[in-house]
Amino acid sequence: MNTKKLAKAFGGKSFIITGAAGGLGSCMARLLAPHWSSALLLDMNEAGLAQIAGELAGRSAGAIATRTVDLTSEKSIDDALKDLPSGLNPPDVLVNNAGVSIMRLAGSQPLSEYRMMMEVNYFAVVNLVNRFLPAMLSRRSGRILTIASGSGVLANYGGSAYCGSKFATVGFMEALRQELAGTGVKANCVLLPTVMTDFHRKVLGGEFGDMAKGLPTITPEAAAAELLSQAAGNREIIAFTPTLKAGLIANGVAPAVLRLAMTLNGYMLNKKRGRAPLSLLSRG
Repeated sequence: MNTKKLAKAFGGKSFIITGAAGGLGSCMARLLAPHWSSALLLDMNEAGLAQIAGELAGRSAGAIATRTVDLTSEKSIDDALKDLPSGLNPPDVLVNNAGVSIMRLAGSQPLSEYRMMMEVNYFAVVNLVNRFLPAMLSRRSGRILTIASGSGVLANYGGSAYCGSKFATVGFMEALRQELAGTGVKANCVLLPTVMTDFHRKVLGGEFGDMAKGLPTITPEAAAAELLSQAAGNREIIAFTPTLKAGLIANGVAPAVLRLAMTLNGYMLNKKRGRAPLSLLSRG
């Protein structure tokens, strides 16, 4: 990690980070703490927030505040963002990191889970951007860093609800990026690869483990370092790992070939589950 580059881009900046109690969020906080002027860390996990705040207290360049929040609840968001210190209203950098995923096949997933993933992965991002963007625009400075997913561009088997929410987030950030051109406010959208988190470990041991076992993974520490480095360099669309980059290139250069390969993969997974009685070439 190039700490000089990180300090130049983020030194003296105030941060709001969602999903900061663990995983990628806490890894980003560890890297940013020596440089920020202040930070508000948000998460549902109150104990986790206390732990990361205590860990960073001795090496943080500024004050750290923590507030618990349920991002599916607008009232909870309102409560968490009441009476913010002036340096955080708006923050110099808003990091939309919180996310949730429940893997199920379409048709077997209750609508409540679709709604919950849209609330956390998409609507919470829109909500926070709407709250802080006007003041950023007035100030002619600020940064919105949103952790989306490679699954927001390249869908995966068993991820209809998750992919739908992430496709929406990527589309929102793409439109936002255009709207911010020349305003002084920056937008970075991270197409996160497969990160070895507790969620991915659950997938490996669950119904879709056969799909997940072949996916190259990256540690949250490495992911945090890479995405912050690219954001510091003002890369607007942030993607890394060779597999994800190759998929994105294929999607741009030969999308029909890529979709054929993904369909074949889905067919093989369906055959394994007894869900594909017909031939892939069948017209039935």
